[in-house]
Amino acid sequence: MAGRGAANRHGRSAMTGRDDAHRDYAVLGLSLALAGIFVYAGIDKIHEPQQFADNIAGFAILPAMFTNLLALTLPVFEIGCGVLLLVPLTRRVASLAIALICIVFFIALASALFRGLTLDCGCFGVGAPSRSKMWLELGLDLVLFTGALFVYLRSRADRG
Repeated sequence: MAGRGAANRHGRSAMTGRDDAHRDYAVLGLSLALAGIFVYAGIDKIHEPQQFADNIAGFAILPAMFTNLLALTLPVFEIGCGVLLLVPLTRRVASLAIALICIVFFIALASALFRGLTLDCGCFGVGAPSRSKMWLELGLDLVLFTGALFVYLRSRADRG
C-alpha cells in the first residue's frame, strides 16, 4: 500500500499530484477570466475606432501618426491574446504578452495622472473622463497584471 507521500509511477508524490491539480484549476480559471476581459475589451474598442483613437491621443504620449495605427491594432492584439490564453500550448506566451501590455497601460495611466490629465482611457468603452476612474483603472491594471503573471509563472512550459 502506498503511503500518503509515496511516489506514483511518474515519480511524483500523491500530494504533489493534488497540488498540480489545484495549480491547473487556478491557472485555467484565471486564464478564462483574463481571456474574457481582453476579448471583451478588444471587441468594445473595435466598435468605436475613432473614439478609441481620440482616447489614445488624449494621453499625449504618442506622435499623432501612430495614434490611428495603435487604435486599429491594439484591439486585435487584445483579442488575439485572449484567444491564445484558452489554448494550453500558447497560454504562457499569451499571459506574458498580457503582462507586458499591462505594464505599458500602467505607465501610460500613471503618466497621465502625474501630469494632471483627466481623461477616459477607453479601456472598456466610452465614458466620462474622471480622475477617480483613472485611479480605479490603474488598480484594475495591477490586478490584471498580477493575474497574467500568475498564469505565466504557474503554467507548465511542457504543457503550455
